[in-house]
Amino acid sequence: MLVPSDAEFIDAFGVGTQAEDEPWVRVVQVQDVRVSFDAHASSVRVRWFQGDDPVVDLYRERATRMLVWSGKGESHVAVEFEDGEMHVRIHPSVRITSRDD
Repeated sequence: MLVPSDAEFIDAFGVGTQAEDEPWVRVVQVQDVRVSFDAHASSVRVRWFQGDDPVVDLYRERATRMLVWSGKGESHVAVEFEDGEMHVRIHPSVRITSRDD
């Protein structure tokens, strides 16, 4: 799975990734959205929280590429999978879409 560099995360969100309990799993927390990924296992998990409670918890495998960007007052994460895609708009409001081919 191709993933953005830490510099790209910082450019898009103002924060870089951190290691999870397993050092090969990376996570970035942007406002109420937490995106974790394992580039070696090609897996991605997106969690959206309201307070301490998860509102959405999506986990998918077979990711091929992750993209991050911001502009025009919005910030985004997109993940391409062998069989679909997931798109997360983080700012100005959270919107998560996921589709299978």
